[in-house]
Amino acid sequence: MNKDETFRWFSTADLSKYEDKYISIVDKEVICADEDPELAYTTAKKKYPEKEVVLWKVPRGETFIF
Repeated sequence: MNKDETFRWFSTADLSKYEDKYISIVDKEVICADEDPELAYTTAKKKYPEKEVVLWKVPRGETFIF
């Protein structure tokens, strides 16, 4: 996913159920959500070792800073 695709996906995806958690994303799919960023990342990397993993902290409420 390039930066434009990533931005479009983040701006339209409903991530409200992951508020205040770190999520790992591979190919526009949330693989893991956790309060521990290392766990979220390593879980996705173990499942998809050859893919790029995007780690994102989902803000609480309406806050969205990119």
